[in-house]
Amino acid sequence: MPPMSTTAAWILSLAGSGMCLFLAVQTVWFWITQNWPRMCSTLIGALVASTVVFRPTLPLELAAKLRASLSNDLEADPRPTTPDPNVTHGPGTDGPPWGTIALVLGITVAAIALLLGSLALAAGLRRHRERASQQQRRADELARRRSEVEERHDAVRDALGDFQMNLLDNLHRLALADVNVPQTARLIDALDAARDARISTAPEALDTYRQAVTALELAWRSADHHARTTGASYLPRAERRNIEQAQAALAVARDERGYAPQRQLALRRALNLIDGVIPVPLEAIAALETSTRPALAPAKN
Repeated sequence: MPPMSTTAAWILSLAGSGMCLFLAVQTVWFWITQNWPRMCSTLIGALVASTVVFRPTLPLELAAKLRASLSNDLEADPRPTTPDPNVTHGPGTDGPPWGTIALVLGITVAAIALLLGSLALAAGLRRHRERASQQQRRADELARRRSEVEERHDAVRDALGDFQMNLLDNLHRLALADVNVPQTARLIDALDAARDARISTAPEALDTYRQAVTALELAWRSADHHARTTGASYLPRAERRNIEQAQAALAVARDERGYAPQRQLALRRALNLIDGVIPVPLEAIAALETSTRPALAPAKN
């Protein structure tokens, strides 16, 4: 058999060294996790692999020493030996083929080491996939839970935004727009707290965000119920009269059967009356003008 080239020997040595290092790391890991059966099998595999890589002639050397020891024992035996006439002696029949046995043994040990290394590698890859799968499931569950909390948060914000955009249609809930009302003030504070809690995306911040959204939902229900119950009755008499007059003027402005200039004047008067009680968002004014403009256009013609 021709001798192995230097490049092939270097590649095999490098691959074997990597396998030995991998098995050694696996052995330490199994020892840390107290997985004793796998630690023992991986340790045996590391020892066998290191022997095959760093001293592959060890089985042949052991076989030669065993053969020499047996030869010395036979030479030291003083008893005469009588040749057996029934045994035919020929070339290569002087004793067992220790070299062949050692070679077969070395190949077998190397195969066992390769098998153990492959099993350890497969087990490591399987555990890595399991950990990755568990991490992905945890991430998906966290994302699902956060999405649910964000939907609850957005529901309250949308409800409040719809009220503010249509403030002139919700004068019977005017307290929701008045920060001097305690329930409304608590709602604004809860909105700020939920907004701040939403900024953090850390997993441990989800519970804080959920608690903030729960508090926001409770504050919204309390403020909305109080606004629907009290209406404009919490206002002083003069401001309450302004709201009543503004509601009457808005009814005139929305009457499609009315005279167009009169309806426009009623709309402006309603805005002035309401603005004397509470500031009206520009978005609410624009929404009202947009909703009444198509009805006013035919009257102008």
